[in-house]
Amino acid sequence: MFKFIGLIPIIGLILRKFNKILQFGQFNHINRMIMISKVSIKSVVLTLCTLAGLHLMAQNHSNRMLSDTIDVVNYELNLSVTDLSSQTISGKAGIRFTTPLTEINQLILELKQLQVDSVKSDNDVLLGFTHVGNRLSIYLDQAMSVGDTSLVYVFYHGTPFHEAWGGFHFAGSYAFNLGVGFESIPHNLGKTWFPCVDDFVDRAFYDYHISVDNTNYAVCGGLLQSISTMCDGTLMFHWKSDRTLPTYLASVAIGPYELVADTVSGEAGQIPITYYVRPSDTTRARGSFINLPLITGIYEEAFGAYPFQRIGITGTSLGAMEHAENIFYPNGSINGTLSDEWLYAHELSHMWFGNKVTCASDADIWLNEGWARWCETYFREKLYGIEAARNNMRPLMKNVLQYIHTKEGGYRPLSPMPPEYTYGDNVYDKGGIVTHALRGYLGDSLFFG
Repeated sequence: MFKFIGLIPIIGLILRKFNKILQFGQFNHINRMIMISKVSIKSVVLTLCTLAGLHLMAQNHSNRMLSDTIDVVNYELNLSVTDLSSQTISGKAGIRFTTPLTEINQLILELKQLQVDSVKSDNDVLLGFTHVGNRLSIYLDQAMSVGDTSLVYVFYHGTPFHEAWGGFHFAGSYAFNLGVGFESIPHNLGKTWFPCVDDFVDRAFYDYHISVDNTNYAVCGGLLQSISTMCDGTLMFHWKSDRTLPTYLASVAIGPYELVADTVSGEAGQIPITYYVRPSDTTRARGSFINLPLITGIYEEAFGAYPFQRIGITGTSLGAMEHAENIFYPNGSINGTLSDEWLYAHELSHMWFGNKVTCASDADIWLNEGWARWCETYFREKLYGIEAARNNMRPLMKNVLQYIHTKEGGYRPLSPMPPEYTYGDNVYDKGGIVTHALRGYLGDSLFFG
């Protein structure tokens, strides 16, 4: 069955090129913001084709992103975090990659604030490298061309970077990463704990091998493959994801977690649900997440089968963050009540909007966050009724119509969004209202497909 989610990239292109359409105040009614009815379908298609061609031509003449020169196939991340009190990590990252270019002689990655000890090829040959700022340039022992695949290993250690929110954090008995930062520009912060192509475009598979003290647990995306006791008494947790992801959605959390397990019957079969929480939160977790299976069913009916192997929520001191299969959720919201139910409904919706389909850059981040904001209203409609949904939408409309322009420097289109406003109210609240308007204009039969 065709799902409306497939139209997201097309809608993004329309809104990016005709951004004046998105400015509030140009229409007399909220459901008239998208004036598609005045343009024939044929004209829309022809315009899209022309704009797409011009966009690609412009890209060819611009500076290449890292993901234009290489395609990482798989990250094999061996990370040791055995002494949380030292607030340091050490790692060995295996990076398997290909290239779309006719010839490359070096591999360029990003790694922030950590020290590179050495780099080796897959046949154990030491490779030269330079590491200046965030840019790690590795000089290959032989040139690569289209169709070639290579594997390098980067050995590194240090105290990882974090800002007030994003980055790699140590918090008492726990450590965890948050894949984006509000202050950092670019916002992607996969580079704070492993060398990578750190953008929204490059997607790879992940194998995580995390070594921790034997009193701790390591939780990553994907499914847990094994727990091994090492010669020194530490534990190694092996997690593996069979879905490709951009680096900001990769995750690790370490601490004395306890598991609360559940399942939900999904469209494609049984989906395991894991809640890794503090020992004191196990009972509260069951109360706070009692409706998560119902909300999953609401989203599956609307958007299609759950696109990953596991639904995972892990308690952290900061959050929330939609890491694939491993949502990092603030401990304070695991309180045994439904007071913050909207928050995990928002993060869960990202598995479809943001994780399965990801915006190409933060300029189009409303395709992630605006749709997730709208899902906060949609799940209420299905779970609690239309009036509950309206009560949630009204404050968003008030904020958009009366206040956002005073907080974010004027009336802004949703795309392209300047990086300083990537995580602002325009993206979230106006993005949610535009999604709501699209549904109202198209009607449910076309919107949901």
